[in-house]
Amino acid sequence: MFGIGSYVSYRSEGVCKITDIRKENFGALGKDTLYYVLTPLNDEKSTFFVPTDNEHLVSMMRKVLSADEIYELIRGVAKREYEWIDDSKRRGAHFKEILANGEREELVYLVHTVKRYIDEQTAVGKKVYVTDIGAMKRANKILFDEFSRMIPMSSPEDMTDLIEKICNEG
Repeated sequence: MFGIGSYVSYRSEGVCKITDIRKENFGALGKDTLYYVLTPLNDEKSTFFVPTDNEHLVSMMRKVLSADEIYELIRGVAKREYEWIDDSKRRGAHFKEILANGEREELVYLVHTVKRYIDEQTAVGKKVYVTDIGAMKRANKILFDEFSRMIPMSSPEDMTDLIEKICNEG
């Protein structure tokens, strides 16, 4: 269980502060339910209520990683086999799912895969789908919001550079 004042990464919302844990009755359930109250650091006007007894939603609340854990995560992605989905509709749906789930490893893999594809296409004078670039930018932003708290970076684009640097080391 997380405590008030803890920082967590929540789905694709980025880093959030747990500002309260309290009972609420939102009517549909007809009973008081205990909720984590999350406030995203990048949008302090927003609030998310996560029922403490909903294992699925609580599992999407992850502790913020240390710098060493971030580097290790990226190194792990570098060891994965490169797979590109040729069908743009299937690829788009896959990227949309990755972005919605906000799982760090998959987001890092998305950035690495799209960057590699862009480099391959550019080398032979071909263009890249705007939707692929958009998915990579969104993944960069999600990762940047969390990782830049532990590793100095000035923009989401720095995320791609960091991922590629670490992936190309090994």
